[in-house]
Amino acid sequence: MYRSSTKPLPNAGIFVLAFLPRVLYLLTARPVFESQYWTLSDSLLANGQLGFDGVKTTAFEPAYPIFLAAARILVGSRMLAVQMVQCAVAALGAMFLYRLAAALTGRWRVGLVAALLYAVFPLLIRHSADRTDAALMTMFVAAFVSEFVTAETPMRSAAAGVWLGLTVLTRMMALPLLPLAGAIEWWKGGWRAAGALTLSALAVIAPYAVRNYALNGAVLPTRSGINLFISNSEYTANVFPDYGPDILEDYAASVADAHGLPAGPPSPAVERAYDVLWTRYALQEMRRHPWRIAALKARNVLYFFSPRLVPYHEQTAATTIHLGDNGTFTVQNSPPRRAVDQIVYAMSYTPVLALAVAGVWLRRRDLRRDAILWCVVVTFVAAHAIYFPTTRYRVPMESVLLFYAAVTIERWL
Repeated sequence: MYRSSTKPLPNAGIFVLAFLPRVLYLLTARPVFESQYWTLSDSLLANGQLGFDGVKTTAFEPAYPIFLAAARILVGSRMLAVQMVQCAVAALGAMFLYRLAAALTGRWRVGLVAALLYAVFPLLIRHSADRTDAALMTMFVAAFVSEFVTAETPMRSAAAGVWLGLTVLTRMMALPLLPLAGAIEWWKGGWRAAGALTLSALAVIAPYAVRNYALNGAVLPTRSGINLFISNSEYTANVFPDYGPDILEDYAASVADAHGLPAGPPSPAVERAYDVLWTRYALQEMRRHPWRIAALKARNVLYFFSPRLVPYHEQTAATTIHLGDNGTFTVQNSPPRRAVDQIVYAMSYTPVLALAVAGVWLRRRDLRRDAILWCVVVTFVAAHAIYFPTTRYRVPMESVLLFYAAVTIERWL
């Protein structure tokens, strides 16, 4: 059994502590919000379909577009208002982290410190209002882990499974958490709890998987192939960490076009054909150069935890790349990240990472209790070692680092 906090704090106060810095950042920085996800929410509102220009797509997970559509129904289609809703959702993560930390340690002060770190951590604030799914994914991960560690009945385990299902529908890379969490639940609470968690998660995921399979025979999103290809091409090792993976998308398209794939109008069948081709070529590249790819994956792990924002340059609408032979290339119109962004990130993340390492040491005798946290870390690290290790993809697992950092700070206090 996990110990519970002896002095719970009001959720409203924790929420406000996290919400205000995010709103302040939104109103001062005004981050760009228009994206392909916004376009997908247009389609959902117009005709109830996940697609572009009236054509269904199987390339994207549905949770974030559905969230945007729901927010637009709630507050209208003004992007600033929708961003405010997203900031509120991001702030909920502080409440879940407080509950998680207090339950794992039995000390409400650890929960309070963790929630305060979550409230003011610059990386989380920055991505709470941007045009990616990071804010929603971060909240879902925190909610799942919090519900998981406090579940004492099969019904509560089923609730954790619902949160896990929503996490997977936001980013399919979280799917390995399902068997891992089921195994831990079996060890912790028996087969009833494990079955409740697994079945409820599958019930949430199944409608999307059935839809995709009906459209083109693919259960998972048909976007993995291109990501795998651009993460393991002959140019990748030289492109990273200076530039992001999207800079190689035109190269991936040229490879697909050169191999006779259908050039007709977009459709789920065409998406799957491209996905299969890119996956095949990525795997061939891995087999041809196993040692180079292995070295690249080891580097990716280091970049994933780097105290410098990765990639080092911004990609704009005017950014172009010109590819040469033997992995050489030149890039134009890709400015470096602002020095202030790099400094703020390094000065906030580096001490948190150091405190988290110390927290792991302090909890060395309780690490079995923290097994689900380590499953989250392993899942994210493995996925982004295989694909690409940009800093923003670490955001949803940042709560784990903040928990261990809070353990250290509370011990000092």
